[in-house]
Amino acid sequence: MIRIHKEGIQMGLAKTLKKLENLHLQKPDKLLTMYLNTDRRDPDQQGGKWKIALKNGLNSFEEYLDLSNEEERKRLASIRDRVETYVLSQERDLPRSMVVFASEDSGIWETFELQVPVKTNFYWEEFAVLDQLKELDASHPLTGLILLQQNQVKVIQSHFGQVEDTELFHFDLDTEEWRRHAGPQPADINIGSNGGSANQDDHFRERLEANQKRWYKSLGSKLDQEAASRHWNKIILVGDKGTGQLLSENMSKRIDDIVQKNLLNTKEEKVLEEIFA
Repeated sequence: MIRIHKEGIQMGLAKTLKKLENLHLQKPDKLLTMYLNTDRRDPDQQGGKWKIALKNGLNSFEEYLDLSNEEERKRLASIRDRVETYVLSQERDLPRSMVVFASEDSGIWETFELQVPVKTNFYWEEFAVLDQLKELDASHPLTGLILLQQNQVKVIQSHFGQVEDTELFHFDLDTEEWRRHAGPQPADINIGSNGGSANQDDHFRERLEANQKRWYKSLGSKLDQEAASRHWNKIILVGDKGTGQLLSENMSKRIDDIVQKNLLNTKEEKVLEEIFA
């Protein structure tokens, strides 16, 4: 999952990127920009090579500043402790890459934990180096992934190949309405108000077959509203081909892709790995 931290307040990716674009520090303050590839699937990253890259990248700056600017070296040393602590704290659930923007005097601290790879690079400037983030923004725009499975629909909003938000809808057999599920995702959602018995499962399937087009027309309208209000640049349907095609026909928004996989009960981050691998 992506976490963007600024004094404990979570900000949207677009806002954070815009803020960094407009950032220009005043001397002697400097900003560390770090792109670190931690992708375990990359053959060049086997055996924890990212740790060596992290150490070497920071060492090279410290060695240079030790000779040229003692004040800046002290600032970097203070930032380095925080950066290394942050990176190593992610080791048990390592993302594919990490991006950090950090300064000592102005207290800038922005971190991105990404499930898309970056090229390892370090910069020590009065501004943020955003080239790779901008490339990722173009290749992984604000996307709505719609996961379908009978009476349940999960909507995952992603940006930069990261989970920004998740919502779950279920079809209430009693009211014949798609309802937004509030609170944490349950292990199983009841089909009707009386529970999810085997008889109800059979009854739901029979009614689904008879009323599928009408029910999915209602769902399509609801998802069109979601797409418009969230300003999605891309929409991907995930489910069996028939259901995906039916929903696509009942949405006015353009569907960019239909992925034939059953991923509704898969952890959101794993879903993105499957879709964007």
